[in-house]
Amino acid sequence: MPNAQSWSVISAPPSDRIILGVDFPAAGRREAGFDELVAGMGSAWSEYGFLQTVPPTVGLADRPTGDYYTEHWMRAGDWEQYEVVAVFGYCVGSVYAAEIARRLTGTQGTAPKVVLFDPQLTDVQLLANEMHKMIAMAGPVFSEEEAEQGRRRATAIVEGTSAVLAEAAVEIVDLYRELATLAFQRIGLSDSRRDEVVRLFESYMTWLSAAAQVDPSDVWQRSVGITSDDFAAQEEAGDPMVVDAVKVLGRRFPLGLGHADLMRDEAAVRVLVDHVGL
Repeated sequence: MPNAQSWSVISAPPSDRIILGVDFPAAGRREAGFDELVAGMGSAWSEYGFLQTVPPTVGLADRPTGDYYTEHWMRAGDWEQYEVVAVFGYCVGSVYAAEIARRLTGTQGTAPKVVLFDPQLTDVQLLANEMHKMIAMAGPVFSEEEAEQGRRRATAIVEGTSAVLAEAAVEIVDLYRELATLAFQRIGLSDSRRDEVVRLFESYMTWLSAAAQVDPSDVWQRSVGITSDDFAAQEEAGDPMVVDAVKVLGRRFPLGLGHADLMRDEAAVRVLVDHVGL
């Protein structure tokens, strides 16, 4: 099998044919992941194994490049014993999925199919959006005034005229640490647990920042995109992270679903069975 430190096994390969999923999985998130997609596919994927990326432990101070992540996932392993028939990407994971698919096309001699779920590029505004999401998830831990102040500070960070993606990410993580400290004190959790959560958030910000250094456009042109109503709303609002993605996306199948349900609904399964042709 490919390196266990780089990939987790969602479905063990019954043959030499595998599918790769690129995501930043995290416990407790609302969004469905590849494990739910695989469960929904059931016997339709019985001949394939499904592996999911394990993000490396790296922080903003390390300033990793997009290639760093690809090297982490594609390093030593028994790749020559397998045929990767498809690479799937979720959100910004779609950027890295393109790089992995490009690499595999050169090494195995055949291009894997590429399927992207709500694919988006990354820019400085995405960092603020993620911070806003984290504040919303905290719910009543913060007062309305505290939550609004946190959102305003996150927006101010990314709207600064000198805001550079990596530098803005550092400031966003500092803000997250400050708010997490307050939240954990209020709910009685330890500093060590807080530090663990902050490290995870920083790792996610690092993953987002490095993705800005990868150009996925050539691979996305031959991809299948499966998109949600939330994605469509972002497109209509002119969100550049989505609008620029749509410009180079291959075939697209918009579904009447929320972003969080995109990989747990049978509508996505039908698209995969009817149009991807695995």
